[in-house]
Amino acid sequence: MAHDLSEPQRIALLLRRAGFAARPGELDYYQQLGWDGALNELLHPDRVQEDLDSLLTSLQGSLLDLQNIEDVQTWWLYRMIQTRRPLLEKLTLFWHGHFAVANYKVNNPLLMHQHIQLLRDAAFARFDDVLLRVARDPAMLIWLDGASNHRNAPNENFGRELLELYTLGIGNYAEADVKAAARAFTGWNLRVTDFYFDENQHDAGDKAFLGQTGNLDGTDIIASVVNQSATAQRIVGKLFAFFAYPNPEPEVLAPLVEVYMGTGHDISQVVEAILRSDAFVSDRSQFEHVKSPVEYVVGSVRMLNATVRERDLIPIVRALGQEILNPPNVAGWPGGMSWINPSTLLSRWNFAARLTSARGQAGDGGEVKAEALLGLSAPALNDPPGLVDSVLRAVGGVELDPEAHQALMDYVTLPLDYPPGFTGQPNPSQQQSAADARLRGLMLLTLASSDYQVG
Repeated sequence: MAHDLSEPQRIALLLRRAGFAARPGELDYYQQLGWDGALNELLHPDRVQEDLDSLLTSLQGSLLDLQNIEDVQTWWLYRMIQTRRPLLEKLTLFWHGHFAVANYKVNNPLLMHQHIQLLRDAAFARFDDVLLRVARDPAMLIWLDGASNHRNAPNENFGRELLELYTLGIGNYAEADVKAAARAFTGWNLRVTDFYFDENQHDAGDKAFLGQTGNLDGTDIIASVVNQSATAQRIVGKLFAFFAYPNPEPEVLAPLVEVYMGTGHDISQVVEAILRSDAFVSDRSQFEHVKSPVEYVVGSVRMLNATVRERDLIPIVRALGQEILNPPNVAGWPGGMSWINPSTLLSRWNFAARLTSARGQAGDGGEVKAEALLGLSAPALNDPPGLVDSVLRAVGGVELDPEAHQALMDYVTLPLDYPPGFTGQPNPSQQQSAADARLRGLMLLTLASSDYQVG
């Protein structure tokens, strides 16, 4: 059965996918803009006033040390939660997964911070520009051994991953192309921690690459691969899966590939075309997109308007399988159903339990104001359908199957829980405390539901 979305539902979906979900007040703001207004604002972050970089500068040396990887991870999680430019931050996360540079080899948190900033700065650019900047990035040069790529001993690591993972994909190039690419990038080295082209280490001889022959260098290789149809299919397919659903139909991808090729590989226009497509709001998009750990954790914090210690979220996303700045390997995180297994599901539920029970007390690690979020008081427990619908709206309009929806209403109607041994008539304070616990339990069950893991 098709699930046609109203405009408010489409906007809520947009904010979950083109960002990390919206806080209650933010959702109202975007709803007032309407679909086109909301999408246009997301696509033009430069029009939104935000100065988180100045905040970082003010915090360095006191609360944040960019020579400490945990501090860099904390800073990025803070940005995701606080940003008013959600699509920019979400697209930065996409590029981080695509290029998958990890600190466990780079071993330089400051360079990792600069790498993420580079991805943020280039997020909406032409793919040509993104790729060129990443190829010259010090963290990437360390990650794939570009710093040791010399004419007398070409290192194939970057050239191979450039073709296999970043552009064409396996089956669309020959081993000879890998060797030619490695030779073309010789001399793209490091001087201390800055990119440096060492002409003495560059192989200036002729090279044959994808049918082109000549004294090719790294810029020639990049110019060639970004214009290949296989690269267009790969980049557009990965972007679509990131924002909508995996394994899209060829007829869905075809017009998006045309946008990539017809706009000179403009990522901003490809992303806009994806978000405006019918497929983006289709049933497959609504129900086949498994939330990544970062989407699940950051989105839950934002939707519940929770106060948290971002540093405490680092071990949580790690346990869920997505430690930012430390992807597992050169291929990044596989995503999709790989996020879900018995261990990660239990970790999701434990996170949801801690988040929804946080009252700002010692050891809570944060605070969620349940009644303030829902605009409810204890008597609303007498209206199970209304209360359940309020919670579902608060967490982004999640749609539960009928059995799960009824289970939540049954939970609301259970007698309120009081301390063991309690007898007699509860006073208003005790009743309010028990009602608050019931609201939090309802939030927990919603965040732990299978339906909340998608969408």
